[in-house]
Amino acid sequence: MAVRVEMPAGCFGFSMQDGTKYSGRPGGHVTVTDEHARAIERTNGGDAGLVQAKYRSFMGTKAGRWCESCRRLWNSWSVACPRCGKDTVPE
Repeated sequence: MAVRVEMPAGCFGFSMQDGTKYSGRPGGHVTVTDEHARAIERTNGGDAGLVQAKYRSFMGTKAGRWCESCRRLWNSWSVACPRCGKDTVPE
């Protein structure tokens, strides 16, 4: 099982002690291993809620589709944004 880590505003990524690097967009999320999620939760950032590794997701699922107007990620089959109706782009 993989764990989704929410990225704080202004954070483009982080490195784990074993050298593994994760990168994402500020305010978005990255998917980390269970072991790395436990390590994040033990840090000061995890304790303070700056980086949280509590949201679970499954690796290997289809990528979603972004609505650039709404700045929202929709399901992979949403070729048009359910909110505004504009075309979406692959994640």
